[in-house]
Amino acid sequence: MKKYIAMHTYTVNPPEVWKLLGDVASQMAIDMATGVLPAKCIKTWNPLPHGRADHFFCLWEAEKPEDIVTSLAKFKDVLTVDALQVDEIDWAVLTEAAMASRVPA
Repeated sequence: MKKYIAMHTYTVNPPEVWKLLGDVASQMAIDMATGVLPAKCIKTWNPLPHGRADHFFCLWEAEKPEDIVTSLAKFKDVLTVDALQVDEIDWAVLTEAAMASRVPA
């Protein structure tokens, strides 16, 4: 699966979006894990508690960006999706490899 970072922009009051998400999150998680939905949300970063009420961000796995939009059909009236395909770099793995290759002093 390809990875995408999606910027989600609120089209209504943000607490309304988070209320809706809270209402469907458990079933949505199951549907993503079991393949009912075509895309899978891996992580979400929510800056709302820190004073930013314009966007939030998610890391998704999907074959194409439209699969993310399809998976968020329940949210089509309350947020937008701007998905950008990305490659993931795991800095913990890079650090471990760099530390292992160091010659002791």
